[in-house]
Amino acid sequence: MNKLMENISFNSLTTYTEKIKQEKCASGAALLLMQDNKIVYEHYSGTHHFESGARQIDVNSQFNVYSTRVTYVGLAIAIAVVDGVLSLDDKIKEYLHEFNGEVLGDTTIRHLVTRCTGLKFKGQQVSRMFKSGTNIEGKRPDVLALIHKRATGKTVAEVIADKVCKPLGMTQTGWMTEGKNTLVCDIQSPDSFPTLRLGSNDGAERNLYASARDLAVWGNLHLNKGCIGGKQILPEEVFTLASTIQSPDTLPEELSKFGFLWWIKDNKVSYQYDELGTGLPEGSYQILGASGCSCTVIPEFNAVAVRMYNSLYTNDKDEFDYIGDIRKFGNMVAACLE
Repeated sequence: MNKLMENISFNSLTTYTEKIKQEKCASGAALLLMQDNKIVYEHYSGTHHFESGARQIDVNSQFNVYSTRVTYVGLAIAIAVVDGVLSLDDKIKEYLHEFNGEVLGDTTIRHLVTRCTGLKFKGQQVSRMFKSGTNIEGKRPDVLALIHKRATGKTVAEVIADKVCKPLGMTQTGWMTEGKNTLVCDIQSPDSFPTLRLGSNDGAERNLYASARDLAVWGNLHLNKGCIGGKQILPEEVFTLASTIQSPDTLPEELSKFGFLWWIKDNKVSYQYDELGTGLPEGSYQILGASGCSCTVIPEFNAVAVRMYNSLYTNDKDEFDYIGDIRKFGNMVAACLE
C-alpha cells in the first residue's frame, strides 16, 4: 500500500480519534496500528496537559494505561501457571489467609482471571455477591498480584520487566514512582489542574505508563505467541492461556468471555455484554482503560491497534459512552485493515 492509499484508508480513523479526544476533554491522543509485525500507521496530537508550556505528544509520550495494565498482571499469572507454580484450579483461599475462608469457598484462580468470582473485597473483609462462575464482575488485579507474589516470591513488575520489557527493549513501560517529562498527565476535568498517578513499583497499582509503541509491542507479543524476530522469548503456551477463552463452563454463554483478563471476541456472547465491535472477527481480543487507552489484537488480520488518551473526565449530564466508543473504534480498525 503506497503512502497516499495509507492516508486515505486511515483518515476516517484519525478523524474519529480526534473527535473522541474532544468529547472526552483529553489534552492528548495517540493512535498506532501494526500489521505483519510492522507499524503501518501512527498519529500523535495535542499536549501532555492544557497548561502553558506543555510538552507536545510524540512517540516518547507515556500515557497511564489504567485497566489496560491488568493484562500485564494476567501474563505474570500465565507464566506462573506454565512454570507449574500456580494452577488455574488452585483455590484462592490457599493464598489469601487473611480473608474468611468459608466465604472464599471453592473460588479458584480461573474465576479470578476471568472476572466471575462472585466476591466483593473491601479492606480485610470479603463478602459473596453471587455463586462463582455464574456472572461477571469488576477486575481485581490487586488480588491477583498478591497471590502471584505469595506463590512466586516475585512482584508482577519484576517478572514483566525481566521476561518481557528487557528482552524486547520496552524502555517506555513501567509502574511509575516519580514524575518525569515523558509522562502524560491525567485530565480530571477541563478546569482542573493536571495530575500524575504515581505509586508502588510492584505492579499491583494503577500507575502503569506506556508509550503507544510499547503498548503495540505488548499486543504484538501476544499476537505472535511470544515469538518476536524469530526468537521465542516466552513459551507459546503462556500466550495461548492468556489470550484464549478461559471462562468456566458454568458461565452462561451470553455473558462476556475472558482469557487472562483480556476480553475475547466470541460470537455466542450477547451484543449487550460484548465490548468488542461486531466488525471484529471472532478470536480478536482487547483491553480498555478508564482514560480511553486501549489495545486491540486481531489475529485474523495479523494486526494490533492501540489508542491512547489522558482524560478521566465524565459529564454527569451527558455520560460518555465508553462501550459504544470502543466498539465503533474496533469496527473502524477492522474496516481499515480488511
